[in-house]
Amino acid sequence: MEDVKKLILELHDLGAVKFGEFKMKSGLLSPIYFDLRLIVSYPDLVVEVSRLLYKHAKEAEVKFDCVCGVPYTALPLATVISTTNKCPMLIRRKEANDYGTKQMIDGVINVGQVCLIIDVVTSGSSVLDTAWQLEKEGLNVKDAVVLLDREQGVRDVLESEGITLHPVFTISTLLDVLLDAGRIDPDTRTSVKTFIEGNQIYTKPPGSSSLRVGEEETRI
Repeated sequence: MEDVKKLILELHDLGAVKFGEFKMKSGLLSPIYFDLRLIVSYPDLVVEVSRLLYKHAKEAEVKFDCVCGVPYTALPLATVISTTNKCPMLIRRKEANDYGTKQMIDGVINVGQVCLIIDVVTSGSSVLDTAWQLEKEGLNVKDAVVLLDREQGVRDVLESEGITLHPVFTISTLLDVLLDAGRIDPDTRTSVKTFIEGNQIYTKPPGSSSLRVGEEETRI
């Protein structure tokens, strides 16, 4: 847990986690903003986040034959995990080339193998899109390991699709660490918790097999 606490404080120092008033795509005002995409500019941080993702997957006893990062932010993380742990990697394209094989998945595909999805911040639609592309090629997807779970309903949605979510930490953990470190006050923690609980943006309609993302979706 100490390494997770250290990482959270470092992310806060870098401005990857901000508190204040941030306008979302829907027009709602959020008391918290995440920009974890900036970690790619810090090589040591990329290595550390990759280590924690892999460690978390192993501690959860996740079984997999290869990894695939959700494009694009998780691609360097999946690359480090692959090269460091000698684990095959696949790359999912967001769009197919209009030439050559026009395939959506790059790499050697072995039908029937289990692929672990890697992501930074939980975006249910992105994980499911990646899983769908992998399964379309004959791979099995049972788990997704992510750095941060925003706790906005995606865990239950993914579980209903047969995918178990494994977050290294949640918003609740992040808030507790920052509060204990004196980085935020109790009112800020309460404000964020209230906002998250009141904006469960990922839902699955009864009888539907597809993810529905509420209009409030944003990468907060």
